[in-house]
Parts: sequence; structure tokens; C-alpha cells
Amino acid sequence: MSSFCYAERMEQTRHDAPRTLPEALGRLRVALEDAFQRASRELGLTAQQAELLCAAMHPAAVGDLARALRCDRSNISRLVDRASTRGLVTRRAGELDGRVTLIELTAEGERLARRFLQALEAQTEALRADWPDTRQQTAVELLNQIADALDAPGAQPPRPADRPRRDRRRA
Repeated sequence: MSSFCYAERMEQTRHDAPRTLPEALGRLRVALEDAFQRASRELGLTAQQAELLCAAMHPAAVGDLARALRCDRSNISRLVDRASTRGLVTRRAGELDGRVTLIELTAEGERLARRFLQALEAQTEALRADWPDTRQQTAVELLNQIADALDAPGAQPPRPADRPRRDRRRA
């Protein structure tokens, strides 16, 4: 189901909370996309640029950023190019292997990444204000467990290059 269709369905039944984990995850995904859009727009960034800045808060190779953001290396390279043009990231050779290019934030990139995270945090501030610390910690643990389960190798279908080729010859 496309996010538009799901969002439309959820808008129609907003008062009816999802009853299954997949439905709740779908609703959360749509809400997260919206939250990322709002927070990034406040800073003059796209959601993808904001995610790149957050992923690069520790220097990382383009391939590592691509894996972290579930994106093609070529897409990450283009994002890095645009962020570099804006003075948000720099490239440098890796210390252990000079052939590896590491992406790291500039002071301005670091500032925007932190402001983006603060904007996301502000969107849930009223909710979290009523939660005791133990509930907040439980929420973090549950969300991490869900992310870990979804990231597990068996939870993801093989990528096209990893799929076995079907033999076109017939017996």
C-alpha cells in the first residue's frame, strides 16, 4: 500500500487506533516521514539531507552511509555532493586506507544535525512530559528491538544481485 493510500486511510480512521503491530508500524512510518519533513524544512533541508547529516555525525565512508540509510551509493554520493557544496560536509582520506573517502560534518553541518534532532525531539515533548523516565526507556528499548528485528538478515528479501538466477533452459 502506498504511503499516500495509507495516510488517507489513517486520516479517515484516526480515532480508531491500529489493532496489529504491522498497522501500528505503518501508521508510525507515515507519522515519522511527516515529522522528518517538518523538522528538515525548518532548517532549509530536505528530509534526506537531514538524515545524511545525522548519519555522518561520526565520519563514515559513502558505502557505510548508503547501508545506514538503505540507499544506493550513487544516491548518497549525490547527496554528499550537494551537502559539500553547501559547506555541510567534507571529504577526507581514511587513516587506515587512503583509498577510502570518509565523509564528515563541518561545524555548520554538525549544528544543523543537532538542530534537526532537537526539532524531532520537540515534536514529542508534550507526550514525553507525562511519561516517567522508565516509560521513556522502555519505549526506546522496544523501538530498538523492532528495528533490530527488521534489520535481521532473515527479515529482508535478498537484493536483486543476490538472488539466484533462474535457468531459462527448460528440461
